[in-house]
Amino acid sequence: MLGRRPQSNLRSARVIGLLVTIPLILAAAPMIGFAAGYLLDGWLGTGQVLRIVLLAVGFAAGVREMLGLLRKAREDFERL
Repeated sequence: MLGRRPQSNLRSARVIGLLVTIPLILAAAPMIGFAAGYLLDGWLGTGQVLRIVLLAVGFAAGVREMLGLLRKAREDFERL
């Protein structure tokens, strides 16, 4: 820790912040997709079709966002 520049400390905090948000994104994205599907199924009368489809879309969006965050965290970690 001694001798580290303040910029390095900021990058470390950014990497930790990015990694902490991953579980939240992986949980929230499918839940938002399911909730939107639930509302649209009720409004359009499509049974459970849109719930399942939008749940899968939400999961895919969460995984895509997670991969992007991991890429950003790796780039910041390599600059430390």
